[in-house]
Amino acid sequence: MKTGAVLAATGVVALGVIFALPGGTTDDPDGTDVSSGDHRVNLVAYSVPKPGFEAVIDGYRQTEAGEDTGFAESYGASGDQSRKVARHVPADLVNFSLEPDITRLVKEGLVDEDWKKNIPDDESERSVPFGSVVSFVTRAGNPENLENWDDLLAPGIEIITPNPASSGSAKWNLLAPYAGWYFQALDSGKDAEDAHTEALEKVTELVHGHIHVRPKSGREATSAFEQGQGDVLLSYENEAILLARDGDDISYLNPADTFRIENPVAVVTGDEVGDDDAATDFRDYLFSEDAETRWASQGFRPGSDLFNTSGETPVIDALPADQRDAFRPTENVWTIDDLAEQFTDLFPELAGGRDGTEAKSGWALVDAVLFGTDGAITKIYGGDE
Repeated sequence: MKTGAVLAATGVVALGVIFALPGGTTDDPDGTDVSSGDHRVNLVAYSVPKPGFEAVIDGYRQTEAGEDTGFAESYGASGDQSRKVARHVPADLVNFSLEPDITRLVKEGLVDEDWKKNIPDDESERSVPFGSVVSFVTRAGNPENLENWDDLLAPGIEIITPNPASSGSAKWNLLAPYAGWYFQALDSGKDAEDAHTEALEKVTELVHGHIHVRPKSGREATSAFEQGQGDVLLSYENEAILLARDGDDISYLNPADTFRIENPVAVVTGDEVGDDDAATDFRDYLFSEDAETRWASQGFRPGSDLFNTSGETPVIDALPADQRDAFRPTENVWTIDDLAEQFTDLFPELAGGRDGTEAKSGWALVDAVLFGTDGAITKIYGGDE
């Protein structure tokens, strides 16, 4: 298993943002009321982890520290949620699909520059309590026999994945095939520049020839697939697990080349309102052993498994058999760190901050190369509109 940090026609579906009403945790009138308490945490998150947070909030409110803490929750497309917080929508804790969506808030002075540091039990060392990998969700029995990224380029295959302009999951879904094709090209003897070109040519074919429905968020993409659109849904593994658990007639697998999805959290400290202490305490709980088991029970890969350097998954392995076996095997799990290492040499002008620009590394470098205003994948999507 390869990885830098090992671990075992544009249609839009109108679902909108899910807000917690004052009387409860979700828009479900039968949902548990978690709003009561002398302390209050306003949680603003991307759409996918809603089931995980319901389990984790329930656990936190059973602790001595959390028993008197109430929650208000808002879920939606990651980029949209980040921009709303930047416009000062009430938020004490944010959880987004991508690090750049938190970086936006750092630049606005709403999140501390050292938001990733000194978090107890944070195995990621980047404030990522849970994550996932990119999976294929197909119709029952996988009738098109879709097992790798080249299979998705076959004539007539229709792919459902969100729009990267609004959705963090869409970026992860595109990083996986790009990285797979890039490193395959390197392994075949091509140099980095040619490998980059080849990977982008295949991503262009994927987008222009096979992605015609572009919902705003990962959750809306799932809804479109459930309604019968597409042959394959590109999704977080946890979404696939949830679909199967809910009885949907689907199959799912992790392609040979997938990508480690890292979903960070940060306390919003620069708005001069809210309860920073309660938000910080809840953030720290997200990395606890109890919370990790709760994340895993909902199909997420907890941080200690996701960033395990030996490839072991002790939290997942300790789950009841039906929950444990829902996680699919992985082979090559590429990471942001892997791509950033390549891009440092491939794009020295961005990495080195030449001509007065800010030097970039990690997510910032990968984002600039592929998804920034002049990013390669941004241009691919722009050329199809």
